Amino acid sequence: MKGPSYKKNLLTGALCALCGVLAAFAVIVMGFGGFRGFSRAAKFASVLRIIRTQFVGESDLDAVTDAALANAVASLDDDWSYYMDAESYSEYQDYSANLYQGIGVTIRQDEATGGFAIVLLNKDGPAQTAGLEVGDVILAVDGVSVRGGTTEDLRALIQADYGKEALLTVRRAGGEQEQVSVSCEAIYTDPVRYQVLDGHIGYVDIDNFHDGAGKRAIDAVDALIDQGVDSLVFDVRNDPGGQVSELVALLDHLLPEGDVFIRSDRKGREVAETSDADCVELPMAVVVNRDSYSAAEFFAAALRDYDRAKIAGEPTTGKARSQVTYSLWDGSAVHISKYSYLTPSRTDLYEAGGLVPDAEAALSEEEATLYQTGWLEPEDDPQVRAAIGLLGP
Repeated sequence: MKGPSYKKNLLTGALCALCGVLAAFAVIVMGFGGFRGFSRAAKFASVLRIIRTQFVGESDLDAVTDAALANAVASLDDDWSYYMDAESYSEYQDYSANLYQGIGVTIRQDEATGGFAIVLLNKDGPAQTAGLEVGDVILAVDGVSVRGGTTEDLRALIQADYGKEALLTVRRAGGEQEQVSVSCEAIYTDPVRYQVLDGHIGYVDIDNFHDGAGKRAIDAVDALIDQGVDSLVFDVRNDPGGQVSELVALLDHLLPEGDVFIRSDRKGREVAETSDADCVELPMAVVVNRDSYSAAEFFAAALRDYDRAKIAGEPTTGKARSQVTYSLWDGSAVHISKYSYLTPSRTDLYEAGGLVPDAEAALSEEEATLYQTGWLEPEDDPQVRAAIGLLGP
């Protein structure tokens, strides 16, 4: 027989459940703009119900919801804010960790065959493990020819085999063709490369400011200084930016004591990231183009604000907002502009219209093609040469 304690527990459970429902309801309502915004939530729910109960065709309410949320964020008219479904967010997390789905090779178009020549192999990566060598030319993937295609075409074919093996048709250096099976995995790609130019100039090429980029750039600078360089050129062309923490780490290493990054929230509250007194005392220059965004653009601006570097290349576009990614319970995420930011001299790069280089230099159509395909060496690059010219005698 069930006594009073049973009824008491039942009542307590019911109250807890009710509180949970009310709490969830409150979160939803507040998220739609307070209680006056309840109609927004109700409207969205009504549309989903109509689609589910009235639409004559097949419907995927998850896809409908993703599309609605993507358009909701797009309606903010902010180029830097967007919604990512679960698959896109997973890819974004790999991208932000400097991981990509591939076989561990760096390639360039091969003019003779129209295929893609391997110019670099990741040490102990899948391609090297499978026996591929620098100079081999990839002609087909799983029987699909890549001759005359783009690097994106090749990448898509290989990534379609993620988690399994891709069958590559390869032309060896001696001219013979072979079929080689290579595992397609998550590969770490180093965002920083460096070398010595003209026997005394350190050249640091930074692809992005994602995970590890700050430390890799610092290591590159220190290695070049150990080799005796007397100046530095940083190349951030086509660099989409990345994380504030990576940017600040590199600026702290290069700049003297002071503010290096100032951000402001929607209420106008400012927070400044600072540098200590230790710095690099060498002449510097930075190469930029119209695709130097976010942290890359800011990096060049901050060095110039401190009168530590001059800028060469093309005018940048001007970005003055930083984003935060909020992951959602179903694996999706919202990447949204949360802060506006200012350079050390309190310049808003958006209002300034971007950066105007101290020495403007453009690539010819032929040079631009060589640069995009990785064949334009720094020594032959007019924009890099313009940066070197800013270093002085």
